[in-house]
Amino acid sequence: MTKEDVVSKVRKLFELSNSSNENEAALAAAKAREFLSRYNLSMADLPIDEMKGVASATEAAVQVGKVLHNWVKGLLLHIGRWYECEHIIRRRRGQDLTLLFIGAGADAEIAAYTFQFVCRELNRLIEKALPRLKRENRNWNTAALRYAYLDGAVKRIGERFQEHTEKIRSEERDGCKELMLVKEQMIRSYMAKAFPRIRREYGRSRLVNAGAFEKGYSDAGSLSLRPGIREDSDQFAVTA
Repeated sequence: MTKEDVVSKVRKLFELSNSSNENEAALAAAKAREFLSRYNLSMADLPIDEMKGVASATEAAVQVGKVLHNWVKGLLLHIGRWYECEHIIRRRRGQDLTLLFIGAGADAEIAAYTFQFVCRELNRLIEKALPRLKRENRNWNTAALRYAYLDGAVKRIGERFQEHTEKIRSEERDGCKELMLVKEQMIRSYMAKAFPRIRREYGRSRLVNAGAFEKGYSDAGSLSLRPGIREDSDQFAVTA
């Protein structure tokens, strides 16, 4: 594929990433990111002004129930970094918590899809692991074992995202500095207007079961982190 072909393809994908069809937009943005990573040295030929015209900062929401556990905060942070998104935890009295991803183009939508997909996979893993964990740890209650397992799983997921990210980000810094700056500026401007008053939130330390933590860490080593684009894009609550 020639340099001109790559630039033309990426331009079209960015245009599609603004589609009103959420599935089409997310898939197009995912493909654009793939081309950026593979042919980033060619992106110098894509005018930055043109990039500004086909992409803008957007947000995507995920509902997570009334309580925000440490593992959810960790997963939110890891996926936000992977897709170059900022994130917000929105709390409203009497309502479920809402997690917001803010990113350029359809990055936020893909991050939300990935978050939901990984949550679903973690629910599947913990339900499979719990019977054995309860037999081996009779002095620990089920909730403590569940969250220790999920903490371990999210720690491993974060390491895997970081491993995948390091090479890609290095290439982007070398070949697409202007593009990265444009995306960062889009997100900063959006955040300043949409969320003028925000505060940091930190996880709480607690005693965890080492065996359950290590089991979650081990199981997450083979967990799929790449969701497909599904036809049913409705949001769902995090139940783990």
